[in-house]
Amino acid sequence: MEVIYKAGPLVAVLFFVSILTIAFAIERFWALNIARGKVAPAATMAAVKSRLAQRDFPGAIAAAENQLGSVGRILAAGIRRYATLAGKLPERTLRAELDLSFQEANVMEGALLERNIIPLATVGSIANLIGLLGTVLGMIQSFAAISATGSAEKIAASRLASGIATALVNAAGGLIVAIMAVIFYNFFLSRIDRLNFDIEEASDQLLEACVSAERKKG
Repeated sequence: MEVIYKAGPLVAVLFFVSILTIAFAIERFWALNIARGKVAPAATMAAVKSRLAQRDFPGAIAAAENQLGSVGRILAAGIRRYATLAGKLPERTLRAELDLSFQEANVMEGALLERNIIPLATVGSIANLIGLLGTVLGMIQSFAAISATGSAEKIAASRLASGIATALVNAAGGLIVAIMAVIFYNFFLSRIDRLNFDIEEASDQLLEACVSAERKKG
């Protein structure tokens, strides 16, 4: 601990950045768990299709919202849009309108899913630079100690060791924080990609279900 304390103020900066990284990671883990929902997308889609086949729009919306996640919110938005357009537009126009509705909902949902992901990527980049800066300052201190001569040699040796310790501690701290941030970033990015895939798949299935319902009605 004494070595870390003597390693300079940049270690304190790295410690603060590491706390922020952990805070962002906890927030994203919690938020993405909620976004995944409580019901499997396949089960929700089956319930929605069953209600749509009966022209039960409120029931279909309720089935979508019961998913309690991103997929359910996207489906509910699409069903509400379909309910206002049902029987009023030709198939091609209906498909275009619903597709636009899904795209708008996907953009909003994607922004919520990717919130606080950029800061993790930023930390992964700047932590190395902060560590490198601390290393350079430590090496400057070491070279200054090497230049001492005569009666200051003993003091110079102590300053040399202190400078090397400062350089190594800062380098290690920067690498640890950067590695941690990159791991969190890639982990959450992979989870967001899976959620986006589920959203797109559910949107396509609902679009086809709505078009199919219009054909049967016609």
